[in-house]
Amino acid sequence: MKIKKTRRRTNNGLLIGIVASALLIAQAAFAGESLSVPSVGIKKIGEAMINAKSGDTIWVENGTYHELVFVKSGVAVIARNTFKAIIDGGGKGTVVSLSANASISGFEICNGTIGVFSREAGNSITNCRIIKNWETGIVTVRHLPKIEDNIIAFNRASGIQCWDVRSTNASINHNTIAFNSNNGIALGGACDVVIENNMITFNERFGIKNSEHSTRTQFSKNNIFGNLPGSQPVPPENFSFDPKFSSPHTNLNFKVETDQPCCMYGSDNKILGIRLGEESKSN
Repeated sequence: MKIKKTRRRTNNGLLIGIVASALLIAQAAFAGESLSVPSVGIKKIGEAMINAKSGDTIWVENGTYHELVFVKSGVAVIARNTFKAIIDGGGKGTVVSLSANASISGFEICNGTIGVFSREAGNSITNCRIIKNWETGIVTVRHLPKIEDNIIAFNRASGIQCWDVRSTNASINHNTIAFNSNNGIALGGACDVVIENNMITFNERFGIKNSEHSTRTQFSKNNIFGNLPGSQPVPPENFSFDPKFSSPHTNLNFKVETDQPCCMYGSDNKILGIRLGEESKSN
């Protein structure tokens, strides 16, 4: 009996050791690597993307990158300094296309036909300034990416276009969507999304154009102001007041003046639109 008991301890110890080793190997495999742009032999984001694999992060230094970027599945692309790395689409094409579980953060994305396109699950678009594209700022199909803390402005079509989009954990949250030449947010097909805590202001057509089939979409704590007169009424639990942006046209500064009503704060008690802590990094 003693021999069997000792043997059981030895086997358990061996099993624990094997499991621990396997976990360490798995953690190392999924930790991913960091790649820098620019670095030796790499001048563009697309060049870094050739060597990137799922779990990797590409860090991009200040500068203007004249290219169209396809972000591989599971790869994160992050600007070192918010709005200081600019991806310029050269006047045509989709500037940034996201595969599944991909993310883009901290960039100015401009001068493309479409700023960012997303149709796979698990994507994220955060802390970006998506401006002056020839058509739509963000186009998303089927799966809603996390769209949070972005400035989406001065695009020649809508700020955000959704088509047959479903959200699970993602939402359109704390964005400033302004001065676009069509709608602020346009929902096509049957959309089921959460839209909350955004500034949706001064767009040339509707603030939110809602499809008749998008009956499950939720609107909450958005400021919808200065869009097309006579447009769809502001949904209940939302606001309508002039945000008095500091200098959006000359300096792309969408900071909201402080003498605003208490309703300028969202469901998380943070200021509506892009949160000041993020916007201040660019000014």
